Amino acid sequence: MELKLPYINPVKFANTLVNDYDFNIHQGWNSHHLELPEQVGVGSLQLFMRDDIHFFRGKWKFKEDSTFLSHDPVGQKGLIDFRLSKDGQIHSASIEGDKKFEWEITEVDGFRFFIPGKYLKLEKNQLSDRFEKYCFNRNIINLQKQLFEIQAGQISNALLLEIKMLEFIYFWMDFLQTNNLEKHFESISDRHFSCIENAKQLLDENPYQSPSIKYISRKVGLNECDLKREFKKAFGLPIRQYIIKQRMDFAQKLLKETDLPVGEISTMLGYANRGHFAGLYQRYFGVSPLNDRLNYTH
Repeated sequence: MELKLPYINPVKFANTLVNDYDFNIHQGWNSHHLELPEQVGVGSLQLFMRDDIHFFRGKWKFKEDSTFLSHDPVGQKGLIDFRLSKDGQIHSASIEGDKKFEWEITEVDGFRFFIPGKYLKLEKNQLSDRFEKYCFNRNIINLQKQLFEIQAGQISNALLLEIKMLEFIYFWMDFLQTNNLEKHFESISDRHFSCIENAKQLLDENPYQSPSIKYISRKVGLNECDLKREFKKAFGLPIRQYIIKQRMDFAQKLLKETDLPVGEISTMLGYANRGHFAGLYQRYFGVSPLNDRLNYTH
């Protein structure tokens, strides 16, 4: 399957997906939520348009091999593109010298940014060097992780998603002017950063039964105070909130991919009170666990 789409004009981009490829469109939280039609695949993209900048979050899987093609020449109207993938890769057709937009999109989990070159005032060789430094900065790598931890395909998450994507754009534009990213981030020593990465891994390994902060502190070799403070700096959430978020994401996965009853999922994740679990779920996803399962199956 080939999707022939403009990329320069986001309105035409959205309209083409709807009119030529039968995507469903919904509005919410300053975004356009475009869903793949059932006959071609599953997933969606959330498109944000702000004056002359536009960007989107996409997560989908087509049923057949699919390719994106655009007749818009790379760099037309001074637009510079960025492609950010879940595996941590950042690419730019404009900066890397591609002649045209054409790539395989059968299964995608990533972000796309389109920024006018007038905001990125450097010579091309300087822009390329600075781009590489930006991509491999530890704080930006962490920001990428935060972006991907926001649940894709949820209109209720669009506000947080937009804020984080704008943050990514702002840091990039400021870095081009100042060559200084560290001023935006509280410093974390290499040793502490390694410790909190280990702490995160411990939490990610078992969403069923998260270890206590005291246990994590002893396991990674960092006192509780430093652990809580540095964890929030690095991952944008206090440990307790991160644990809840991981449980809610895992609960949604179980609801969509298994037939387990809601009460059993609640108990598995450590919530004896099903009402409390349902309330947390509604707060995170804007819909009750039962209705979310019904929405997914229909």
